[in-house]
Amino acid sequence: MSFLPTAADRGRRAALVMLVSLLLCYGLAAVGVMGWPMLALFAVFLAGAALSLLGLRELRVAIPVLVVLALVGISLGSPGDAWDPRSIWLFHAKRIYLDGTLYAQLDDYAPWSHNDYPALVPLLMAAAAGLLGHWNELLPKAVAPLLLLPALLLIAPGLRSRWWVALLVLLLLRVGREMLVNGYMDTLVALYALTALVLAMRLRGTDDSRRPGDIVALALVVAVLSLLKNEGAVLAAVVVGSVVLEGALRERRLCWRVLLAFVVALLPLLAWKTSVAAAHISNDLAGSDLQSQLLVRLTTDGGSAMILKRLLLDEWMLAPLLVLAVLWRRVLQRPLAAVALLAALGYIAVLFLVYLSTPQDLAWHLQTSAVRVRQPVVLLLFLAATVAVWRADPAAPATPDPR
Repeated sequence: MSFLPTAADRGRRAALVMLVSLLLCYGLAAVGVMGWPMLALFAVFLAGAALSLLGLRELRVAIPVLVVLALVGISLGSPGDAWDPRSIWLFHAKRIYLDGTLYAQLDDYAPWSHNDYPALVPLLMAAAAGLLGHWNELLPKAVAPLLLLPALLLIAPGLRSRWWVALLVLLLLRVGREMLVNGYMDTLVALYALTALVLAMRLRGTDDSRRPGDIVALALVVAVLSLLKNEGAVLAAVVVGSVVLEGALRERRLCWRVLLAFVVALLPLLAWKTSVAAAHISNDLAGSDLQSQLLVRLTTDGGSAMILKRLLLDEWMLAPLLVLAVLWRRVLQRPLAAVALLAALGYIAVLFLVYLSTPQDLAWHLQTSAVRVRQPVVLLLFLAATVAVWRADPAAPATPDPR
């Protein structure tokens, strides 16, 4: 037996280096330490990405690494003209870069830019500009596709074969499309949610199926997921709640490791939300009359039906749902499929309530956001469907790399 790390091990280590360095970078900024320490940690984050190149000889690592490099190249060569990237993430990043503080947006200037949103990605974008020495909107925008790499490196080497990895990447490219390169966060939220679910299920499994550091990896992934967007924390709670609930029903035991990782991972978000509350900043949903809006849309013709149509009437939603309906017995027998389906249905319910409560024009809100925010549901449903269709669990331990 060789004690040298395999290519898959190098990929996982690269992912952990990237996640630890970016969260340390955020932690320093949160306590007011900016300048060269923040830039040094961002350089470590980039070094972690470079470290992943050592695993290229294993296709389960090479496929995600090469795809992410291609997406970063495309992002560097294309303008960021979409609304959310320019008016939220890049705008907040520019303010952090110019003001030299993580909390630049908490003066609530330009409230339409969602100043309550977590500032992790804007901070990393500002750090990228800091390494360059001046502000521009191309290099910071490329941070978004680069953030795909840690999640892919944690989930892909643990899949059974390179074909599962290729299927995951192709699905991600199809679902994310231009959002993968223009600075949107929604595909990142979807991928990190999927990674959190797989890591949580591995941590919930037997001792033989766990790997050293799984609890740390889950905590890091959930921490990043919760700091990507407000939806990230809700989605993390849905995923972890689904894992714990299904485990309690099936195995009659509480998954305390999963719960511990989840609680610890939410501490950075709790600190951020405390600062947001102290600055008296709220979002448009929390500041509106939710009860009245819910009652009006539930009783108005077309409101609920319009939401369900936008969320569900799409081939990328209906196809896996049809498979799961046909194979429902097999879904119930396979924990990973059952948990993925439970999480998908739970998040669909959350989205339905959000759209019922939105203070914006419902048709406009659905048209501009439904395709983006349902991406986690699509990935979770396809995971459940593939586990139900194939006899081999895609997240079962992969064949060891003989090299």
